[in-house]
Amino acid sequence: FLPSNLQGKFNKMLTDSNYTNVEIIVITDGSRILGLGDLGAGGMGISLGKCSLYIVGAGLTPRRVMPVLLDVGTNNETLLNDPHYLGQAKPRETDEVFYK
Repeated sequence: FLPSNLQGKFNKMLTDSNYTNVEIIVITDGSRILGLGDLGAGGMGISLGKCSLYIVGAGLTPRRVMPVLLDVGTNNETLLNDPHYLGQAKPRETDEVFYK
């Protein structure tokens, strides 16, 4: 999980992680999940599932794939009002800020 306050520090996060020799990074921001909408931090399951496909289907070792969730908030009102929501309970960053 990479929260939006760490913007611009992705390389440092990778360097500090235990992942080495990563071949594939599957990134989501939890929004626009096909058919499911804005899942916020709950979208991590999509990245994990895709990583599993690379492991099983392509034979990659699990250490060579990395799931990443860019937590930039959510516009899902149910999640914003849930006291147990694991992501940043704030409105999603605008596209201007997100793609900066």
